[in-house]
Amino acid sequence: MSPIPRLFGLRTFGRLSLLLLACAALYLYAAHNAGRKELRALCEQGVEPKVYRKVSADGYFNSEEQCYGAGCWRIITESEYRYVEIEQRNPKPYSPIPEAGFYRLSKAPLDSGECFATAQDQLEDSEFGRRFLARGYCIAVERIQTPTSEFGIYSERGTAISLDNIFSSKILPVRTYIKEVRSGSIVAERTSFILFQNALPSFSSFASVIGCPDVGVIQVKDDIVNVESYIVPK
Repeated sequence: MSPIPRLFGLRTFGRLSLLLLACAALYLYAAHNAGRKELRALCEQGVEPKVYRKVSADGYFNSEEQCYGAGCWRIITESEYRYVEIEQRNPKPYSPIPEAGFYRLSKAPLDSGECFATAQDQLEDSEFGRRFLARGYCIAVERIQTPTSEFGIYSERGTAISLDNIFSSKILPVRTYIKEVRSGSIVAERTSFILFQNALPSFSSFASVIGCPDVGVIQVKDDIVNVESYIVPK
């Protein structure tokens, strides 16, 4: 075979390989950056919580908390509140609280006779639980008809924002707020944003979503989920 066609074939293959590498690099660059500029712009508009006032209470209603495992007791054991109310919406067969409904989780003296047996067993099997028990407390669980707390924390999803890129990326706003239950008056609120890049592979440490910290926008004030910063325990 003449060396000329062979050389031509090698050059063609080399150029094709370079072209494929360039295309792959462009795809990876586009996938990594898909929606990041738009996400950063939204985050910079309102990264800090809006605080209208601070309040105090013995406890509060947490609309997002459910009790599926031993970790659910941390909402009481690692706070200074006397009680926290929750809604158990989708209990599992293995849930410490197996029936749906509203519940009040309260601190109770160990000798009160009110200790919830399942919580007691799980607290004894965990380091954080044993620390709590050593303080002379246990956890009482009472089913209630409806929350009675003066204040509560809630969250709601906004309408997804579709982005004009080849991946059809979307940004989902999520509003988290603390309100006075009876009046509906807002104590504090914050809207966070979550980016679904819809690109393969994922480029955020294999996370399925990207938030404001991933694009360099970090808030200074405590987040709304740090309830004690806004509803001060009495």
